[in-house]
Amino acid sequence: MRPECPDQKRCLHLVESAGATTRTDGPFRRFPIGAREVGRTATAHAPFVARERLAAAGIADPAWLDVHRVRSFAAVPLMRGGGCEGVLALFSRRVLGDAEIALIALAAARTAELAAPSPVFPAPEPRRASRALRPESEGEARSLAEIERDAIARVLDRTGGRVSGPRGAALILGLHPSTLNSRMLKLGLRRRGADARAARRPTPS
Repeated sequence: MRPECPDQKRCLHLVESAGATTRTDGPFRRFPIGAREVGRTATAHAPFVARERLAAAGIADPAWLDVHRVRSFAAVPLMRGGGCEGVLALFSRRVLGDAEIALIALAAARTAELAAPSPVFPAPEPRRASRALRPESEGEARSLAEIERDAIARVLDRTGGRVSGPRGAALILGLHPSTLNSRMLKLGLRRRGADARAARRPTPS
């Protein structure tokens, strides 16, 4: 991909791979910043979702996509401190739904919190979303915060609003309850259900 990297100094480096292959030395081990959809995810600070025309998106070798029967792809920026630390990408043999994309975005947010600091890529002008590659039920790409908010809200609905405990949302999402409460506060999600009632219970004198 050298021809697509003008200065050949700034690019995404593949550091972890799991699933169909664990190799990190393939032809797509580096993505120039701003090149193709993966590289643009790092600069646009917005998720990219493809459920058709994957070969045309330039995300992987077309033959590899065929061999592994890949039907959808998602790339989510790892955001921290207003900048992008990298990109979390996922290939799927079935079509990814909006709820699954939301959980991937939540995983990306958690990954960014734990990752070691790296060069931050500033955001340029917002990119135009391809009509064929837009999210499943949205006319325009949603912000990472909106996707994360939806993901947490869906899990809270499943748990009846419970955040902590063996059946709480924190356990399902793999987060510490205090971390989840912090994210909910930041995203404007209110506690409800059993946890909310416990929070209102008066403290014995």
